[in-house]
Amino acid sequence: MVMKHLKWQAALYNLCILFNCLLVFLLLFSSRIQVPPFLQVFGRVHPMVLHFPIVLLLLAFVLELAIMYSKQPAALKGIANWVLLAASLTTVIAALAGLFLSREPGYDSSEVNTHKWLGVICSFVSFLWYGFKDLIRKNKAAMISTGLGTSVLLFIAGHKGASLTHGNDFLLAPINGDSKEPTVLLEDAVVYTHLVKPVIEQKCMGCHNKSKAKGELIMETEQLLLKGGKNGKPWDTAAADFGLMMRRIHLPLEDKEHMPPKSKTQLTDEEINILYLWIKGGAGFTKKVLELPENDSLRMIATARFKSSDADVYDFPAADKNIIARLNNDYRVVTPLATGSPAISVNFYGASRFTSDQLKELEQIKNSIVSLQLSKMPVTDDDLKTIGSFSNLRALNLSFTAIKGEGVNYLTGLQHLKHLSLSGTAVSSNNLKSLAQLKNLQSIQVWNTSISQQDITSLKTDFPKTIFDSGFKGDTVLAKLTMPVIEAEKKTFKTEIPVTIKSPVKSAVIRYTIDGSEPDSIASPIYKEPFTINKTGIIKARSFLPGWISSSTAAEYFYKSSVMPDSIQMTPPDKKFAVKNNTVLIDGELGLLDFSSGSNWAAYRETPLEANLFFRQPVEISNITIRSLIDINAYIMPPSEIQVWGGDNSTSLHLLKKLTPQQPARSETPYIASYECSFATRKVQAIKLIVKPVGKLPAWHPGKGDKGWVFLDELFMN
Repeated sequence: MVMKHLKWQAALYNLCILFNCLLVFLLLFSSRIQVPPFLQVFGRVHPMVLHFPIVLLLLAFVLELAIMYSKQPAALKGIANWVLLAASLTTVIAALAGLFLSREPGYDSSEVNTHKWLGVICSFVSFLWYGFKDLIRKNKAAMISTGLGTSVLLFIAGHKGASLTHGNDFLLAPINGDSKEPTVLLEDAVVYTHLVKPVIEQKCMGCHNKSKAKGELIMETEQLLLKGGKNGKPWDTAAADFGLMMRRIHLPLEDKEHMPPKSKTQLTDEEINILYLWIKGGAGFTKKVLELPENDSLRMIATARFKSSDADVYDFPAADKNIIARLNNDYRVVTPLATGSPAISVNFYGASRFTSDQLKELEQIKNSIVSLQLSKMPVTDDDLKTIGSFSNLRALNLSFTAIKGEGVNYLTGLQHLKHLSLSGTAVSSNNLKSLAQLKNLQSIQVWNTSISQQDITSLKTDFPKTIFDSGFKGDTVLAKLTMPVIEAEKKTFKTEIPVTIKSPVKSAVIRYTIDGSEPDSIASPIYKEPFTINKTGIIKARSFLPGWISSSTAAEYFYKSSVMPDSIQMTPPDKKFAVKNNTVLIDGELGLLDFSSGSNWAAYRETPLEANLFFRQPVEISNITIRSLIDINAYIMPPSEIQVWGGDNSTSLHLLKKLTPQQPARSETPYIASYECSFATRKVQAIKLIVKPVGKLPAWHPGKGDKGWVFLDELFMN
């Protein structure tokens, strides 16, 4: 048995001799060798096999130490011999594979050469260690020196290899003192340097550095980025899909050209958005964050990441999430100011729905509210008493409200207030004097009020640090009319519903349409009194007045649903977007454009929606309208196909309508779409609806080739 083991060891040792000779030959003539494809495959095995010699050589060192201090070393020597031989064989295989891999393009020759020679030395050392093992064991100093020297060699070779794969100083980066990112103020933040570059460094530079330049692309400096690789520059601001980088990011994960590779840490949604928005904005390297418009998405991301020099520190506890959820509705949005912040922002919409009680309900979270938006709401002076109890308020917008000014003194307790808007109200300069005690007040907007420039000059004595914004006054400048407001009790109805249209400017003429066309100043009917509608449709309205620029178009969609199923069965929506219950498509609750703020949207991506609707008694039906959200940048597209089936029961259905909605040809702002499926009137007791999401996003989309989402929130049947 011993002889058999010795024969095997001799055979494997001879194989080590052969491989090491081959290694020397390849090193001497490497510049003249062309690596065929099958050897390239062997070369790419290098990252997988290199761990074996590392472990085996370190284990061999441990066993040799054990032999030195063991009372029965003979038993351990047999195991150590096999481990040393295995280490020698795997080390030379790893070195050969690495040599073939180094011949592929995209690697810095100097960096690769250092790592290559260290690997070759490891191979020779392990080979000689096994060959002279018996001689080395006779001398403790030689044994320890060989083991320690090999360990140090492995550490250095491993460090160089990691630098090739993951970038310079990868191994020691966590303990380097300068690895901590410096604190950046929002005022100093540069879009590329502080938003884009960190993404490139963390997710791209591991494969695109001076040592390892896949596709000949190096991303370490701005100049090298602009130079690009063998396929050109990574981005193209004029291209529909913004170029190669965004195209590869949006490829399916399984695609061999997907970036980063499947084995690497993937980009987050926010990181993808940062790169997309930067390229879309021109891919500049010097623009500061504060040079972007206030509503710019990149600026919003930066605002959430970086603190401003005058940023508030909120030391109050966060409000109860359940209370915040209860306070949210279609006309009052209550949200945290930023992720993880205890500060709350409150915005009111829909003047006809506003009541003083809605303000008083906010007293449950009054110490957490820092921003309150009440523009164009019918707020009165009495309501200011409630607002005055919101002690941590920083920004208050009361523009174009019904306040007269007497209640302004209720705001004197708002010691943190920085920004106050009173534009378009009946306040006077005398009403403002009580606010002089608010030492943090930075700005007051008073344009379109009775407060004159002379009044402002007088007020500056009491408000030395406050800026008064009185707006631009020019008699030759035409003002644009405010949009009219289209109101109804609700947006869904069973038979008919009255509609009212109002304009903030009473002398303005309102013209409207009920067929979805744009109202004009000549042919469209003039609104005089409330009217009723009895079918699904969109109402549009504009205000006109001589000497003024006509208003933008106001639009509201109203939905008739005269037939209601008794029950519904539907395929479960994607778990990423939870819904309240399985009746979400017939509950009469409409989803908002901001799909993240509610659970009224049923989302599908991997599978189509299949909804079975059942009626206890036969009903006549000729139309089904489906309400859908379109948010192209979020991959939410129109359905690729809609099918409506009907019959006496779920097993005897006939196709009533098939609709193929038109797909967008470019990116647009989010909007709500309705898809109407009309057919000959049928008497049915069962309806089956199939809505298919887009299987592949179009070539112009940043997510070209990826699957699209379809978001649905309500079905209307008539």
